Amino acid sequence: MAMTLRLPDALAEHGRRYAAALGISLNGLLAIALTEYLDARKPGLRAEPPRSLAQAIARQVKAGPVRRHR
Repeated sequence: MAMTLRLPDALAEHGRRYAAALGISLNGLLAIALTEYLDARKPGLRAEPPRSLAQAIARQVKAGPVRRHR
């Protein structure tokens, strides 16, 4: 599903840099972050300890090459 997400410029840039350092897309980083946020808040379930970002990437994201805008 495609959608538009508006973020403050500073947050968007920080996210882009962090995702690039991990070798994934900003979309991949946001998908991981939202999944972990929602999983930790499932009603009636005790949240699991947070997985490391590397484990989450390996399990949830099949990212292609990172496109860098110049």
